[in-house]
Amino acid sequence: MTHIITATGAEYHISGHGLRPVKAEDIAHQLAQINRFTGACIRPYSVAEHSLLVWELAARAGASTVVQLAALLHDAHEIYTNDLASPAKQAVDSVNNAHAWCTFEYIHKQHVRRAFGLLTTFAVHAEQIREWDLIALATERRDLLPYSKLDHLPWHVLRDDTDNPVQPADIDLNTNFRETRSWKHWRTEFALRLEQLQHTLAREQALATEAA
Repeated sequence: MTHIITATGAEYHISGHGLRPVKAEDIAHQLAQINRFTGACIRPYSVAEHSLLVWELAARAGASTVVQLAALLHDAHEIYTNDLASPAKQAVDSVNNAHAWCTFEYIHKQHVRRAFGLLTTFAVHAEQIREWDLIALATERRDLLPYSKLDHLPWHVLRDDTDNPVQPADIDLNTNFRETRSWKHWRTEFALRLEQLQHTLAREQALATEAA
């Protein structure tokens, strides 16, 4: 058996063969229930909340609508692959140097990005989206993990061992408001933001077509 059942009842074949259409409802619902850091945070912290943080960083930076949409959906494929911790990804990829996880994840990343018309956007803006993702990670480590510079090894992904470490954002993830929100809140927030960005992008594209 190589298929899973999504929140809307669709069968999705994770082998990469016979991939089914991507549904926004599945993305919002499932990301809101998938925890980051394998549940090691001081409170429940979902991929949906993380994705909204990356979107906020993109919006603050003045990114275009399509780039903001890509930022919001950068981890959307995880409704199919789950959120495997980065050290685990590296461990899986190192087995016989086969890069098994990278290959598996790539299939589903491309499928989701193609569904939203974002393949070119991710190709062109991958570096900037990755940087926002890292800023989000640094912010999450500061606010939500029991991390200490004195007690723990440096995180190479955050360039801790360089002269240019990734700095966290001036956004507090440990507020009472965030802590008391349920997963349903983040599902709704994600779904609304996704709908808004898609609507805005469609309007921009229509205006561009009219002007051409």
